[in-house]
Amino acid sequence: MSLRVEQRYFFAVTPPEPLRGQIEAFRGRWGHPHHRVEPHVTIKAPFRWPGRPEEFLAPVRAACRQIEPFEVQLGAPARFERAQVLYLSMTGAGLLPLHRAVKEALRGVIPPDPRVRESHRFVPHLTLAAGRFGIDEEGLDAMEAEARRELTGLPPFTVTSLRCYRWEVGPGRWYPFCDLPLGAGR
Repeated sequence: MSLRVEQRYFFAVTPPEPLRGQIEAFRGRWGHPHHRVEPHVTIKAPFRWPGRPEEFLAPVRAACRQIEPFEVQLGAPARFERAQVLYLSMTGAGLLPLHRAVKEALRGVIPPDPRVRESHRFVPHLTLAAGRFGIDEEGLDAMEAEARRELTGLPPFTVTSLRCYRWEVGPGRWYPFCDLPLGAGR
């Protein structure tokens, strides 16, 4: 009898260097534990998978081929007040179609997980800090003010791939697992 180990994965868009490094440095100065994963904009929330990754990657890879690369822009800091989350907003015409395509590709492949709460409203954002990791309201206020000075007006970038992350239990962090190129010609 073989024992199937459940892995955790999620899909995201990541800013290129040097933007990623700039955001990592900003978060690092605040000692925020989001350093467990590189800066990203979640497209599909974490899910558990007991089988071979290719079983869920194949339909997502096919969906990505249908979406051409697109430009995005990180915006001003904002908050999800109820959850005490500080984030950079993100805009780009291709974000919602990518989110919908991935969600549709996984429908019927990944069973619903009652432990994961996924909002019906997709709000593209790059998390800077969250209260659940120990930063209080005063800290969020100070971090937001600094983010307005340092992280507003970042240059746009082109999204050319979707990144899949996998949780590594030993070090207790998310690592890039693979990148799925966007567009038919890739």
